[in-house]
Amino acid sequence: MPDNGRIPGAVVIANTIQVRLIWSLPNGKTVYNVLHGSVAGGFSATTAVADAIFTALKANAGWTAWRARLSTGVSLTGIDLRDLRTANMPIVQSTTAAAAGTGATGALPPGDALVVTLRTALVGRGSRGRVYLPGLDFSALAAGGVAAAGTVTDSQGFITGVQTVLTASAVTLAIANPARQAYTGSTGAAHAARPAGILPITGIVCRNNIIDHQRRRAGRS
Repeated sequence: MPDNGRIPGAVVIANTIQVRLIWSLPNGKTVYNVLHGSVAGGFSATTAVADAIFTALKANAGWTAWRARLSTGVSLTGIDLRDLRTANMPIVQSTTAAAAGTGATGALPPGDALVVTLRTALVGRGSRGRVYLPGLDFSALAAGGVAAAGTVTDSQGFITGVQTVLTASAVTLAIANPARQAYTGSTGAAHAARPAGILPITGIVCRNNIIDHQRRRAGRS
């Protein structure tokens, strides 16, 4: 179904960069967590900045705890940055070594993921985000096939760690919304135009222990 609110062309959002976590799964697929951050005018998305963020993330206690919930066949291979303040800016990727999971019992199916919710000071559509964390090891589960309590806690700790290392590199984790044009929906409801904007994250929570499943083509974020 077409998205009648989408404005064709490159996305431009003031004070915003895209930050992706890059994962390699045991089936050879690469998957991404697409995040965003707000930055000041002097910020530059360079390889050095990407390397600094990824190196700090690998040293963060949140990652140390989370990697124990991941299969050894799963790797966090890097991060990349894209400046959204100007149209058609290139992606800049980190170059330091990948970090593998340390779980001991084997990987769940590649589409399985635990969902972490990103909250802002506002509610409603466009004011929340979801991060689907892939690569879980069977040891991350409790009876009944749900995530163990420690896994839920560690998922929050990992994304909080991401937030911490971004902050240290002058990036504030946020929800970014591209501009949308006014349109009439399939039910006849009128939707007003929305300007581009960005909302800082005020809370990070894994709301339940249910394992979700993502079905996406290889290389799609």
